[in-house]
Amino acid sequence: MKNLTACLSHLTLATLLLAFITSCAVPPPVPEDNYYQLPKATIKAQTKALAQDIAIKRLVSDGLHGERALLYSKADQALQLKQYHYHHWSDAPPRMLQEYLISALRQANVANTVTNYDPGQRTELTLSGKIRHFEQIGRGKKNEVLVEVELQLHDKAYKIVHLKDYRVSQIAQSAKPHDLVNAYGKALNTIVKNFINDWSK
Repeated sequence: MKNLTACLSHLTLATLLLAFITSCAVPPPVPEDNYYQLPKATIKAQTKALAQDIAIKRLVSDGLHGERALLYSKADQALQLKQYHYHHWSDAPPRMLQEYLISALRQANVANTVTNYDPGQRTELTLSGKIRHFEQIGRGKKNEVLVEVELQLHDKAYKIVHLKDYRVSQIAQSAKPHDLVNAYGKALNTIVKNFINDWSK
């Protein structure tokens, strides 16, 4: 009887030990991927359209700025860009900024029609651009994003009507990705307002 009790005791101990080891071996759950879209633009409509029609090309970019991961750099390593692992844009920035510009310029009533660029159709004006900066540049006490784009406007004859780099840094309320995305939206809103102001002059 004693032997049976001892065996059962050892068996129970072994079972508990196995359960403990197994529970320790289970890896923690993998964080979920999160996807973000830009806030809608808030642009005041022009009293008079600046053109009959304008087509917006997809913006071009180099390297990481063409990928969907949110980017950041550290204050003491400003030349090094890094990607957030689980935070992504809902679309690649070149396409996302094209759609943002289309929506914003329609809202601003800058032309009778604002469309996607179609190489088979020649519109009065075409807007193209290049993403130079689209990343978080401060982490911790100062959370800041930097947006810089080159915007080029040319006519049917491919003559440049307007060409300028637009650069805006915007403080975010916190380091939370949602607050950073809102800061990107504010920066882009400012850029569009400045572009329209320059164009109207």
